[in-house]
Amino acid sequence: MRHRVKKIKFKYGSDANRMLVRKLARNFLNNSRIETTIKKVKVLKPVIEKLVEKAKIETQANKNYLLKILADKNLVLRMFKEIGQSLKDKLGGYVRIVRLGVRHSDGSEMGRLEWAYPVIKSDKSEKIGSQKNRKSDRSDKSDKSEK
Repeated sequence: MRHRVKKIKFKYGSDANRMLVRKLARNFLNNSRIETTIKKVKVLKPVIEKLVEKAKIETQANKNYLLKILADKNLVLRMFKEIGQSLKDKLGGYVRIVRLGVRHSDGSEMGRLEWAYPVIKSDKSEKIGSQKNRKSDRSDKSDKSEK
């Protein structure tokens, strides 16, 4: 009997489905929102909720779990620093589904998955600023070598 068992299946096969969910999770965490079909959004929501729960407490076991799912060290570190810290005092409901209507090309119902609470991102301006300084240092060195 399937009482209260919620499992949405795709037609691609188990390995391809696992990789699809992994790819959707990475794209969502990089872009803070994702627009796709309602079926994919409903599958992705509990995965993101579990990942955020793991990102709230930085332990080696949680880090290994996130690396297993996401396979990106920079994204895992960002989850611990930004996402885990911003949602540390929240108890659940980190993401929400917004229904967007029907896609015109094939009639599939579309939806958007987005953060329910604001997630504070670290400043990338420090990295960009340091790169500009490196370029100006290089030009200064080349000017000195020309003299």
